[in-house]
Amino acid sequence: MRLSSVLLRQLAVIAYGIVYFLLAPSMEADNLQLGYSLAYVLPSMLAQTFVVCGIFLFALNASSEFARIWQWLFPLLVVEFAAGMVVDVTHAPDALAIIPDELFSMWFVTPAYYFNFKVARYTRGGRSAT
Repeated sequence: MRLSSVLLRQLAVIAYGIVYFLLAPSMEADNLQLGYSLAYVLPSMLAQTFVVCGIFLFALNASSEFARIWQWLFPLLVVEFAAGMVVDVTHAPDALAIIPDELFSMWFVTPAYYFNFKVARYTRGGRSAT
């Protein structure tokens, strides 16, 4: 019974990763159409690629070797997400009108960033969690 629940969880995370993978490029394409700078869109696209990779690494129970990479990558992903919210507000014609979109975005990406956080295996004392 335990194996099936683990498999079900992995499949659910993979399904979420696929949806995220399909939505991220369309978001970046929309950003380009809205006049966002390439200097913002290209690093954002790279960050979203790493977020998707982190989702799949979490689903597949990645080795601790990935934790070493994600321990320095995860804070950069969070900074990019926060910067993206600032850029969205500054590009919006009405800053208050974008609040529902930003809240939905936060709701949708929270699991992705949680999975990436878990891949990084942050623990007290610097040791990797199992």
